This record gives sequence, C-alpha cells and structure tokens, in this order.
Amino acid sequence: MIQLIPSMDLLGGRIVRLRHGNRNQVTFYDLEPAAWVERLVEAGATRIHLVDLDGAFGESRQAQAFASFPQRFPTVRFQLGGGLRSRALIQEVLGLGFDAVVGTLAAERPKELVGLDPARVVAALDLKGRQVVTRGWTAESECESTDVFESLLTFGFIRALVTDVQRDGTMEGPGLEALAFVAREGFQVQASGGFRDLSDLPGLAAIPNVVGAISGKALLDGRMELDDPAVRTALGGA
Repeated sequence: MIQLIPSMDLLGGRIVRLRHGNRNQVTFYDLEPAAWVERLVEAGATRIHLVDLDGAFGESRQAQAFASFPQRFPTVRFQLGGGLRSRALIQEVLGLGFDAVVGTLAAERPKELVGLDPARVVAALDLKGRQVVTRGWTAESECESTDVFESLLTFGFIRALVTDVQRDGTMEGPGLEALAFVAREGFQVQASGGFRDLSDLPGLAAIPNVVGAISGKALLDGRMELDDPAVRTALGGA
C-alpha cells in the first residue's frame, strides 16, 4: 500500500504552500506548526515531510522551528529538506534525529554523500520533463538525469522523493510519467507534486517501486479529512 506522507513547508516560521515552487505564488495558513504536526500524529501519521523554504532559497535556516519534533513525537519518522547543500548540514540534520532530504548536492555532487547512512538519506529528484533541476528549481543540472540516477544507485542511495515541478502545488494530479521514469531505475520513490486526494493512490500503486505520496495542500485545504478512516489508514501506511 502507498503511504500518505503529510508535508509541511515553512517560510519565515509560517506554514505555506508555493505553486511551482515560486515564492511569489504563496498561500499562508493560519496554523501553528507544532499544533498541526500534533494533529497529524493524532490522525495516525508515522512519517512527515518537512521543508525549510528559507534554507531552500539560500537564507537563514529555521532550525529552531523543527528541532524539537523528533523528540516530541518519537513515534514519527521525520524527514527534513530545504537547502541541505553541504555534508556538514546533512550531518547536522541527521544528528537531530531527522532523515535528510538532499536535492542539489545529490544531483550535482553525489559522491559527497558516500559514508552517510543510505537508509536515512532521501535524494530529492526534481524533474522538469525528464531533466533534473536544482537550486530551488532555478537551474537545470549539468548532468544527464540518467547519470545522476546511476551515481546515486552505485553509492547505495535508493530512496528518492520525486517531484514533477510543473505540477507542484497545482492539485492537478501526480506526474505519473516522471515518477515511472525514476522508479524503473530501481529507486524506492515517494511521489510529490499535484496530489489531490485518495483517488490518486491507485494510479501511484500501479507504478512499481512507488512507496509513498507526499501531500501538503490537499490536507491543509481539507480535501482529505483527518478523521476519515481511509485517510488514517493511508497515513499509517498499513
């Protein structure tokens, strides 16, 4: 079964959603981050995806906004991304108890990940068509996508969060072609971008190696209710 993975993006300490990753197309939510995480945990979430958008845009990181979550909610596996562009930052995040979601570094210098625990590193592979894009989706990788994939797999990093950036924040449905493109290389894929509701899960389940679906806007906007038994089952991954 595909696990439903709630996503929470923070910009300036506030929960937001961006359309196509564009900070000029932002929706702010009047929710306190820790309170929203608590609601997700109460609904049965066992994995939560966190994004430090300040870090992703090269600004001061928001470590204080996230640091307490792994200790406060020990039943949840948290994964944190956004601007983790050095080995030192990745190690800091791992040391705080998070899994590290690594985008630009994974695409441009994957050899620097060697020696880190592959079970706790998720390669964020953001695709525009079949081209990997990096640096907050502002630059195309200089490497061919298949070369990026081969390097990561050779070094043992098989976990990947795949975003079709043209669908992110649009509620138009997941980019199945992009997901299949990566999954057939042998990655264990979390699907991100465009997720609408539980009706998207069968299409994802039909793609071998897709194991999770990231949902931010759909949950925040109430398109899926946290008291729905089907949602709770999906959140638990059972």
